[in-house]
Amino acid sequence: MRGLGLAVAVFVLLALVGAVVPACGGEEAAPATTPTDAELHQLLAELPAQAALALAFPDVTFQPLLPSEPNLTFLMPAHPEARLQVLGRLAGHLSGPDRPEVAVFLYLREDAGDQEREPALGLEEGLYMILLGIGHDQPALGGITMFDASAGEFLELATAQEEGRHPYRQGVDGTTATGAIDPAVASDVDNDGVDELILLHSSASQGVRSAEYLTYDWTGPGLRWRRMTTAGPSTAVLDYLAVVQAADGTAEDWDGTPRLLAWEWLSVSPPSPVSADLVAQLAAGDSPDAEATARRKLEATRDLLETAYGLLSADWQQRQPWTDFVYGFRNATGVRIEQMLPPRQEAERTVVEIVIIATSREGSVSVDRRFRVVYTVVKEATGWRLDSVGAHEESLTG
Repeated sequence: MRGLGLAVAVFVLLALVGAVVPACGGEEAAPATTPTDAELHQLLAELPAQAALALAFPDVTFQPLLPSEPNLTFLMPAHPEARLQVLGRLAGHLSGPDRPEVAVFLYLREDAGDQEREPALGLEEGLYMILLGIGHDQPALGGITMFDASAGEFLELATAQEEGRHPYRQGVDGTTATGAIDPAVASDVDNDGVDELILLHSSASQGVRSAEYLTYDWTGPGLRWRRMTTAGPSTAVLDYLAVVQAADGTAEDWDGTPRLLAWEWLSVSPPSPVSADLVAQLAAGDSPDAEATARRKLEATRDLLETAYGLLSADWQQRQPWTDFVYGFRNATGVRIEQMLPPRQEAERTVVEIVIIATSREGSVSVDRRFRVVYTVVKEATGWRLDSVGAHEESLTG
């Protein structure tokens, strides 16, 4: 499998270059043609993910985790506990004006448990970029870079060289991460024809979770990674899912009777005072610190759900009262984005389509389910708001 994608890419390249084949009957061979910049750009932009991985890690065998999705997640037989998720790519003149390049973004995740093992690929878990260019009219590895968890602003190569810093890294080197940066998706959120890179920044403080989707585009003078701050239909969906993820994570530890009691309190509007008995039921222990943490988590979950509810349109809120909204999350423990399509118009509606993996408790078991979700988004005086939703479940295996 590993050689197949590369072989296809090389075949395409030879077709573009015009391979020299000896002519029959002693005739002179046709002169080789030099591929144009546009042809090389197309070659890199369409290079299969498996071919990119083969160039970056030539001695490693990669296999698609799901045959139906050969360009998303890969496993390595030599490291069965590791997964390599390909997020997306950007193609263009990334580090100079002479030749096109492509940046392939991927996330290496390992689950070795308590066992002592050599890290897969000799790399630690995290977010990476493979830079591929053209050498002798063939795809060639330009480098592999890991992104720091601080994820402030990414530096373009020329800027990094001028400032004496690492290329394709954050604008401030040596900063201390304040949370975890996980890949989300690459998606064209502003419909400009170029994918943006979306990362999930998450952290926890005293039992309370926070989550935020950070969107970066490759733009501006000199071309740099810059955080997008302009709100739009996709931003509304990302903001909503981030708040839901934080609320689910904050309440994740509660199960059985404690969770039922928590949701009874959360569903009342306006909220009633938090009783000492409720706090004792939710606390993981009978110490004052445990009870303080339980109260803080309960109140934070309420605040996060109120924020999520506020991201719904006025019409949606009329159709779904607060109590019904809250009870929709009584078994949810997490949600992550697997795919996000660019916003599109359907008649007079603006819709954003995503694929999510939703985690919930079913009895004492945690279950993952995949859903294709279509949100209708409307512009109100306070900004973009979610107005309706349609979803259907898809198989996790293809």
